[in-house]
Amino acid sequence: MTNETTEQPEQELIEEQVTDQSPDQTEIDDLRAQVAEYEALKAQIAEQEATQKAEIFAQKVEQSGVKDFYKLQPFLDATKLEGDALDELLGILQGMKPKQTPIGAATNGGNDTKTVHQTMLADAEAVAKRTGSVEDIAAFSGLKQKIKQFGGRR
Repeated sequence: MTNETTEQPEQELIEEQVTDQSPDQTEIDDLRAQVAEYEALKAQIAEQEATQKAEIFAQKVEQSGVKDFYKLQPFLDATKLEGDALDELLGILQGMKPKQTPIGAATNGGNDTKTVHQTMLADAEAVAKRTGSVEDIAAFSGLKQKIKQFGGRR
């Protein structure tokens, strides 16, 4: 029974301490709880706003037609890209799209011999007409014959 009597005074002491708290202390605790609630709500609102901005960001990117934008996203801060800044970035990215080569176009830069021959022949003809000298006319005529002989036209 000695254990029961010793526990009882300690319990009464704790109850007295709880009831002895001043009204100012309980108000402070209430205010702290309200501040904690406010901070939690504030964080929740910030998270919702960030999610909403990310959704708008994704929609604008999708509408602009920029492909593989997800590869660039880790390097961007979507919260800083608002309004005109986002539109400007998307415009720049659209301008950077690789130009498609038409089907059947040369992929190695193509060395079109007809164009080279035609250019040489046109230059020789222009020189012959401009100068009117026999040597230039003969050079033009000889060039014309060589091109005709090896498959050129004219």
